[in-house]
Amino acid sequence: MESPTPLRTANDRPHIVIPYSYADHEFAYKLAGALRRDRVTPWIDEVDMSAGVFLVNRLSHAARPVDFVVPALSFSSVKSDWVQHELRTAVTRGVNGRPVTVLPAKIDDSALPDYLRSQPYFDFQGNRWCLAYDDLTVLVQRSTNPGLVLRPRNSSLRRRWGS
Repeated sequence: MESPTPLRTANDRPHIVIPYSYADHEFAYKLAGALRRDRVTPWIDEVDMSAGVFLVNRLSHAARPVDFVVPALSFSSVKSDWVQHELRTAVTRGVNGRPVTVLPAKIDDSALPDYLRSQPYFDFQGNRWCLAYDDLTVLVQRSTNPGLVLRPRNSSLRRRWGS
């Protein structure tokens, strides 16, 4: 039986940034809403070159350190040089010298960028949304609260993440 998630204050909840291309805003807002209901603090970040502000710079100046970056990967974001630059920087340099865990959320049949191919990803395509979301939240809660005992409602977490 699944243990209930302990109540957390806004300051000790896991913080996740969801960078996305504007074309994927429906997915990003749906994911952010679900995360809020599960006591995770999402930061939705539309990566837009015209804004002239780098994602990594914004994360560096955030009031609280970011625990995870969950990019919405789609044909639109994968072909965007700007999105790819931002993600590559987060993956290779982290934020303020602090490593950041990138948990890709694949939302269509697009290929993963080379620098993310060796990483597991969450497959949110089509009817897999609930399965991928359960896996994501279990991993986030386990990582930020090691004493918490949560079990995914399915076995895909073990197959993809080796846990």
